[in-house]
Amino acid sequence: MSNDAPIQPANLQTHQRPERRRRLHVVAPALASLIALTGVAGLAGAYVYQPKGVEGFESPYLASLDSRYIETPTALFHYTVSGSGDPVVLVHGGAVWLYSWRETAEALARSHTVYAVDLPRHGYTAIKREDDFVFDLPAMTASIEEFMDAVGLKRAALVGHSWGGGWALRFAQLHTDRAVRLVLVDPSGIVAEGIWDWRILEYPVLGELLVNLMGRGDVRRLMEKSFHNPARLTDDMVMEYWVPGSQPIARRAVLDLQRNLDWSVTETALPRTTTPTLVLWGKDDRFSPVEMADRFVEAMPNAQKHILSDCGHSAHEDCPDQAIPAIAAFLAQAR
Repeated sequence: MSNDAPIQPANLQTHQRPERRRRLHVVAPALASLIALTGVAGLAGAYVYQPKGVEGFESPYLASLDSRYIETPTALFHYTVSGSGDPVVLVHGGAVWLYSWRETAEALARSHTVYAVDLPRHGYTAIKREDDFVFDLPAMTASIEEFMDAVGLKRAALVGHSWGGGWALRFAQLHTDRAVRLVLVDPSGIVAEGIWDWRILEYPVLGELLVNLMGRGDVRRLMEKSFHNPARLTDDMVMEYWVPGSQPIARRAVLDLQRNLDWSVTETALPRTTTPTLVLWGKDDRFSPVEMADRFVEAMPNAQKHILSDCGHSAHEDCPDQAIPAIAAFLAQAR
C-alpha cells in the first residue's frame, strides 16, 4: 500500500510548532488591539460624534411658498394652506417634509382647501421640549390631531404617504368622526419585514453610526430606490430633502421612529376602520411590495385599491400623472 504524501522529518515538525507559536504571540495582540480600536471608533462615531447639519442653504421651494407657522403646546408647526373647498390634510412620510406634496397640493387646491404640514422633527417644524416628545405611533398620531385643532379643522380628508400613511390611518381609527376620507399612498400600517436599508437602523451602535454618517449621497441612493422613474429625481430635489434631513434632530427622529413604530396596533384595528379609503400603490415599489395592498383592502370594510404601473414607492412624486388624478377622483366622491 503506497502513500504519495511526503513524509516530513520529526525534527522539522517540532521546529515549525515553536515558529507558529511565536508568530501567534506577535499577531494576536495586534489583532486584538485593532478590534478594540475599531470598537472604540464605532462607539465614538455612534455616541460621541455630533454631525453638523447643512447651513446657509436657501430653499428655492420655501422661497416660493406662503409658509405659515402655528404654535401648539407641543411644537411650532410649519405648514402651507392653499385653495378653497373641502379641507384635505397631506401627511408626508418619514425623513421627508411637505415638499414631497408640491405637485399634489397644487393640483388638489383647484377644488379643496389643502393643508400640507411638517410633523415634529421633520422639515421646518420645531418641537418645544425635545425631551418630552416620544417618537412613536401615539405621538405622531397625536401631532396630526394637535395640528388640526390648532388650525380649526374639525373634519378633513387625509392623504398620507409611507409612514405618514400609517399615521393618517391611525388618526382615522381613533377619530372616525374627523376623518372624512383616507388616501394611503404606499403606506405603512401592517406588520411586514422592511428592507435592510431601514431594518439595519434597529441595531444599537450600528444604527446610531449610520444616521450620524449619512450624507447627501446616501439620501440620493435611498431616493433612487424609492423612484421607478429615475429621470424625475433631480439634484435640486435631493438637496431640498437633504438640508432639513441633515440636522442632528432629524437624524435622531428617523432612528427613534424606526425603532418605536408599532404597526401591529394599526393592523389589528383594520377590520374596524370604516373611513372610506383608497389604497394607492406603485406596482414597482421596492420598499413595500405591491402585494401588501391586498392585505389592507381585504381587512378594511370600506377600502379599495388602485395599482399604478411603472411606479415606485414615492408614487405621488414618481408618477404624478397617474397618482394625482386618482387621489382627486376619490376625494371628489365625498361631495
